[in-house]
Amino acid sequence: MILRRIWPFLFAALVAVSAHAQDLTAEQKQNVLKSVQDTLENRAFVPGVDFKKWNEFIEKKKDELDKDTDVAGFTRTVNQALREFGVSHCRLQTPRATTQRGKTTTIGSGMQGTVEDKGIRVRRVIDGSPAKEAGVEEKDLVTKINGEKPTSVDGLSGEKGAKIHVELEKADGKTKEVDIEFKEYSTVRKETLTWVNDDTAVLRLYTFSFGYDRANIEKLIAEANGKAKILFIDLRSNGGGAVNNLNHFLSLLLPEGTDYGTFLSKRVVDDYTKEKPQGPFTPEAMASWAPRKAKTRLLKTPPFKGKIAVLINRGSASASEICTAALKEKAESKVFGTKSAGAVLSSVFLKLTEGFSIQIPVSDYVTIKGVRLEANPIQPDLEITDVRKDGETDPVITKAIEFLKGK
Repeated sequence: MILRRIWPFLFAALVAVSAHAQDLTAEQKQNVLKSVQDTLENRAFVPGVDFKKWNEFIEKKKDELDKDTDVAGFTRTVNQALREFGVSHCRLQTPRATTQRGKTTTIGSGMQGTVEDKGIRVRRVIDGSPAKEAGVEEKDLVTKINGEKPTSVDGLSGEKGAKIHVELEKADGKTKEVDIEFKEYSTVRKETLTWVNDDTAVLRLYTFSFGYDRANIEKLIAEANGKAKILFIDLRSNGGGAVNNLNHFLSLLLPEGTDYGTFLSKRVVDDYTKEKPQGPFTPEAMASWAPRKAKTRLLKTPPFKGKIAVLINRGSASASEICTAALKEKAESKVFGTKSAGAVLSSVFLKLTEGFSIQIPVSDYVTIKGVRLEANPIQPDLEITDVRKDGETDPVITKAIEFLKGK
């Protein structure tokens, strides 16, 4: 009886390991592609996006797929096709990434970035990671990986023990070459409250996903509440996470019952279409009509009562952008740094065949004042591009304080 219970899980694990460790056969690739198609057509949803175009997009990649014999190459090609939809949160996950999801450790380089014309701009380097140990810093530009210009971030992750040779262009224009070996490292970064002066504090929040510590955040808000007149919420390089964690955080900053936006699921759009068959069928119009709004709730820890400001950059995405927009619209918070990612769709992760999984969008989002954030990055009130140097005060915070004090 015990064997019957555990056998399905053992079998699934063996399939995942097999698909990850070995080359993919033509049959395995076909199985995954069919699974992707079924999931996109039956589960994915963004207003105005036709996920039935998947066959058209993947057909253009047929020659490349035929040449792809390993997991990494196959996944990369599929994700290139998925990007044709022009939406965020739509990505195939390798078997290794699938098994790692939800864990507080991972394997890779430890740097995250966004693709630019000249390479990959590093947006975050995780403490204790191989990239950090090799001397990679935020704002560095990865111009080559193993002698080739990178066109995606896929080359920043891989098997444990794999090595890459990286050519960097530093912020001062100098070049540097480093060797990085992919290792396991912790992804947990504890939230911190740092005092700039007697009445100004900075709450650093690294994620709304796994590792988000509600008890710790409530403790930090309580500490700031009786003392800070200005509280900076530092969401730089915070890629987002769970909606319920986002709601918890906003409930510590805004009054109970504050409406801050609308999630547009397929059900909401279908109900709108039935009631208003003549439209208009824009996300903004449907969000304005939708009776149910996202709103804050009552928590034991009272909401912060002082002035709130927000720090963002290009790595601030998804839940971070919702949070920033909510504070900007409902708390009149000023925003500093550089523009956000513009990647704001609610999504889910679903398991596929052969150990793979896929992240798909299931609803759109519009702020309470009618702003759709997907593909519409939040622009700061004051753009600050200065980079902090070792031993110096963060220039973004310094200039933000000067701005708030009218200097």
